[in-house]
Amino acid sequence: MPKRKPVLDYPPCLYLRMRIATKRLLALYETHLARAQLSMPQFGLLIAAAEEPDLSMAQLAEKRSISPSTLTRTLKPLEAEGLVETYTDPASRRIRRVRLTRDGRARIRAGFAAWKQAQTEAAKIVPPKLVAQVLHATEQLV
Repeated sequence: MPKRKPVLDYPPCLYLRMRIATKRLLALYETHLARAQLSMPQFGLLIAAAEEPDLSMAQLAEKRSISPSTLTRTLKPLEAEGLVETYTDPASRRIRRVRLTRDGRARIRAGFAAWKQAQTEAAKIVPPKLVAQVLHATEQLV
């Protein structure tokens, strides 16, 4: 049976193709981070909490470019496992802050080893120079 010609003859959508590439890349990282019992968003939050201790929930959400509700949903399992703790700011009872625990630091070490393996594997497939070119080109879109 002959192939049907598409109704519209447009070039492939760059946005959709980049989204597919991002999903594939995320799957690679998630596979490696699963060994440390972390997802990529969880690992990112642990790293952010380690880089800047005692951030407010609002600051952490902004730093990771996520909504407050997504932050809460991602932090809950980390808090339940004792990797982070949230507490009320002593100077302002309206502000909640996030702090990394000792177990959280240990999990970062395990996560970092897994992340490093994913990073090495990804760099073999998509060279860092190519990534830099794409990032530089997309800076003009903002």
